[in-house]
This record gives sequence, C-alpha cells and structure tokens, in this order.
Amino acid sequence: MDGRMALLIAAVVIVILAVSCEAEVESKAPNLTGSEPTSSSTHSLVCTDCQLVDVTKVIDGDTLDTSVGRVRFFGVDTPERGDHCFQEATNFTRIAAGDKVRLETGPRRTDSYGRRLAYVYDSSGDSIDAQLISGGFAVAWTRDGQHRDYLTSLEENARQTRTGCLWK
Repeated sequence: MDGRMALLIAAVVIVILAVSCEAEVESKAPNLTGSEPTSSSTHSLVCTDCQLVDVTKVIDGDTLDTSVGRVRFFGVDTPERGDHCFQEATNFTRIAAGDKVRLETGPRRTDSYGRRLAYVYDSSGDSIDAQLISGGFAVAWTRDGQHRDYLTSLEENARQTRTGCLWK
C-alpha cells in the first residue's frame, strides 16, 4: 500500500509540475504586435531545406554578415540609416535572424555592390522577408524574383491595414 501511495503522490507531483511549467512558458510568450517575428501561420513562404549559415552581424534590416559572406535580402527593401523605421526594421531582423539563417538563391546571384542576394529564412525555415513585409518594416521588390507576387501581396495587405512603422 505504501508503495502505491508513493507512486500516486509522485504522479500527482509530476502532473502539477508539468502543468505549471506549461503555464509559465505560455506566460513568457512574446506579444506579437508587429515588433516581434511572426510565425509561419501568418504566411506561407517556408524553406526548411535551404542552406543553413551562421549570422555574424546584422548590418541593417535587409543585410547580414554570415559565415558565407555579406547577404542582401532578395525581395525586400528596408529603410536606410537615418530614415523613419530604420531602427525598428533592424531590430526586427536581429530578433528574427538570431544566430543562424537559411538562404534561398533568387534569379540574380549578386547585387551591384557584390553582396550575395538571397531570400532569407529563420533557422526553422520561416521567411524573414515575408515577416518584414507583413509586419510593416519593409517594402517588396517589384522587379523580379520567384516570390515577387506573394511578397507584393503581403505589402499591399500591410499598407491597407496600416501595419508596422512604415504604414502608420
């Protein structure tokens, strides 16, 4: 009887701990109000098998230094230093990128400054390009790119809903 009682008490304690840990994790979840990266549930541009590289420095909202060199986001344009929304876009990219990103090559390999052009995804494969645009931190390129139509539709939605620092 004592063994069963001890086992029952241990099981109850484990359940209580599991429930309290779950509640604690939920209470620490970020408030996604346009200042934090969004999940893939809000967009459908995902690449889980794209090349994974280390991020060594965030230059600005659309440029990173990585283990494969400097990368310019293909498909988006964020404000430049000194422009309205520059700091917000840069901070968003810093949070979304973390220490690793995935890269997908677009139709052009490099820009006029010799930077590698790539669509950029967080380490889990969610598009940072799409997150920047739908969060109102960037505009979509209209010139070219395999995701141009999708990204421009995200921009139109962000404009219409006055989302983020670019459209308020």
